[in-house]
Amino acid sequence: MKRIPAMLLSAVLAVSSLTAFPAGTIGHDVTFSHFPSNVNGGEPIRGVDISSIIAIEEAGVKFHNDTDYKEDDIFRVLAESGVNYIRVRVWNDPNDRSGHSYGGGHNDVKTAAEIGRRAAKYGMKLLVDFHYSDFWADPEKQRVPKAWEGKSRADKGSAIYFFTLDALKEIRDAGGDIGMVQVGNETNCVMCGENDMYEICQMMIAGCNAVGDFDPSILKVLHFADPSSGHYPWYAKVLNECKVNYDVFATSYYPYWHGTTDNLRNVMKQIGDTYHKYVMVAETAYPYTNDDGDHFGNVVAEGSKDATFRYPISVEGQANCLTDVFQAMADCGDKGIGVFYWEPAWLGVPEISWEQERDLWDRHGSGWATKYAAEYDKDAKESGGSSYDNQGLFNFWGYPNESLHVFGNIYPQTKKQFPTEPTTLPPTEPPTEPPKPRREMSDLIRLQKHLHRLPVDDRDRLRLCDMDGDGVLDIYDLGLMKRELWLERSDRGEKR
Repeated sequence: MKRIPAMLLSAVLAVSSLTAFPAGTIGHDVTFSHFPSNVNGGEPIRGVDISSIIAIEEAGVKFHNDTDYKEDDIFRVLAESGVNYIRVRVWNDPNDRSGHSYGGGHNDVKTAAEIGRRAAKYGMKLLVDFHYSDFWADPEKQRVPKAWEGKSRADKGSAIYFFTLDALKEIRDAGGDIGMVQVGNETNCVMCGENDMYEICQMMIAGCNAVGDFDPSILKVLHFADPSSGHYPWYAKVLNECKVNYDVFATSYYPYWHGTTDNLRNVMKQIGDTYHKYVMVAETAYPYTNDDGDHFGNVVAEGSKDATFRYPISVEGQANCLTDVFQAMADCGDKGIGVFYWEPAWLGVPEISWEQERDLWDRHGSGWATKYAAEYDKDAKESGGSSYDNQGLFNFWGYPNESLHVFGNIYPQTKKQFPTEPTTLPPTEPPTEPPKPRREMSDLIRLQKHLHRLPVDDRDRLRLCDMDGDGVLDIYDLGLMKRELWLERSDRGEKR
């Protein structure tokens, strides 16, 4: 084992003196007291959208559990943290004419099927989110798929029906446990190239009919963005006038853009009570750091224009924000059914250069766009990574933040047993020390950040802290450093 001077050890450990949060400061219990027994087995939806996960793993990102900090299957980590639902986006044909991926997770039906299979292995249901586009669909853009260009609205409706039906069959045949289907994504008066809400409703009916014909027990979801806009009552009114046969009115709610949780609750409860629909949050997120992990920048951070931060930008702030979003849905009575956190694991490979990251984005489609997406999306001027990595529920090295455990505080819930057979992940060497308590992850993050801010000479000295010589400053090095310091003090007769 490497020996380093006690003076340096003490200095290093002083740098990493960040402590775990006191009990009770990370969120609080939320109980859905009037949850409908016929939805999700009587348990609120504790969901995450990890649509990019296959591409991220292909790029080399690793995830770890928070029991012994070993590399682990992220689906297992999520399930053991209390997550019971996975949301996955589906694009029709997210490739150029030569077969190159547009990126963003290359979320075709095949990718969605694999995500559904892996989720089902750990008892998690699937929400299939159809964008009805070949790439990102949101309030700013809803481009029609290449294969549907030139079709009339009626023909688009027919295409939506058959595409939805065929995709759901493929996903279920792969082993996915489909519980909900979302017909369109953030369809704020625009969908599949159409911008007349009454025309859009006819396409929504086609999608909902496909879901009902496939399996009438699956909940049909419609999705809009920004409950603070004032438009939601009108959307719900038009849906009712057009007799769209849906079950769930869902919203994106990003707290720094979309108003307060009080307003979220009031708007969604009114719609649920007025039209007898379930309501939920289909997307939410909040930053835990201002740092950037993949050289691409962040969509929001301290000082961002038009962003209002009602919580500290910290793990604690992130956890309390997510808890309050769950509480807002619980306060919608028997109509509120849950929350999905958006892309909590959309990370880059840590500690590599921008050029290396860009190569991974283009080869694996693990960033928001590849260089090939420009032919379809005018905003994709060059390759890009994840602008949401500072809002993850995992840190830049793939270790869970304390905020991931909010899902375990949402009730009612039944503890489940998960498969114990070996995963397909490569074996890892056993640690030379016993598992470390969760506090040391916070210590490690602080130490790693400090390391990169030091002058080069000091940084080289701190690299002596790679105690096990594996080229990575990780949790095991921190434990070995503490052990070494204790031995030094013991040799001098000091108390440990």
